[in-house]
Amino acid sequence: METNPKVGDTYRQEYYKGEAEDMASVTNLSESATVRYGSYQDVLMTKEWSALEPSVIEQKYYAKGVGFILVTMGETERLELVKIRQN
Repeated sequence: METNPKVGDTYRQEYYKGEAEDMASVTNLSESATVRYGSYQDVLMTKEWSALEPSVIEQKYYAKGVGFILVTMGETERLELVKIRQN
């Protein structure tokens, strides 16, 4: 994740030719999202993909002060934050 993301920023997340070629693009800075853990405003949303699997597109959501809270793939796949454990 970039320090000061802006809509339209596109960057490489990791790169090892033929093994890990992950990319991301910032698509929204003011999204809202509700997951089992809670509801969030001003959520940063990214579109993520890899040249190695061009048909797999993920939308990821990051809440300020929390971090990663949600990922969706297509209309049916959803992975969300359900709790935070403090050690």
